[in-house]
Amino acid sequence: MRYPRQSKGWGSISVNDNQKYPDWLLWFTEHGVRILILLAIAFMAFVYTRSRTNTEERLHAIEDTVQYEPPRSYEPPDLDAYAANDVTARSLSVHQAVYVPVYSHIYYDGGRPYLLEAMLSIRNVDPKRPVYVSAVEYYDTDGKLSKKQVDRLIKLQPLQTIEFLVERHDVTGGSGANFIVEWHAESKDTHAPLIEAVMVGRSGTNAISFVRKSEPLPQWMSN
Repeated sequence: MRYPRQSKGWGSISVNDNQKYPDWLLWFTEHGVRILILLAIAFMAFVYTRSRTNTEERLHAIEDTVQYEPPRSYEPPDLDAYAANDVTARSLSVHQAVYVPVYSHIYYDGGRPYLLEAMLSIRNVDPKRPVYVSAVEYYDTDGKLSKKQVDRLIKLQPLQTIEFLVERHDVTGGSGANFIVEWHAESKDTHAPLIEAVMVGRSGTNAISFVRKSEPLPQWMSN
């Protein structure tokens, strides 16, 4: 008795003369190993790329954490750090005074007070010349002097800023409080400083903020 011949080989299916297999199965039998190898290489490349991306993201996150500096809590400025030892107020040719409205509270709901925190900001916007400040005085609603924030001549370097805070719980100023600021410069070419008050308040989930700029007071200037 004679038996049909069978093809033998690694990675192939034995096929006899009387049995037929689908063409795709025969094709996969011949090329299956190569396909598996290519799929393995593609998977390894994907894993490597994903791992590298995750590593770069972690490194960027670490860099951002190291470089980030949270805002500092407010501390009253040390006036000694702004000392103007080389000049006097009388030796400076420019002398100006400004009025800055400040609201330690406003009214709402038929007259209920809404407490605010106020910050006075004095910015020397001149990029080349210093600006000098000789007085920062806080007056209440009745026009009475409440506090002197600056009682000596201080110097703001080009583009330098100094800030003074009226805390929320300080209600001595009232709704009509104000600052009087006197500033000086060596030359009329010096740009006037930007002086403004920023008010912020919060009650529950509600919040409010607004800014008021200074008004010049030519009649306030002393000799």
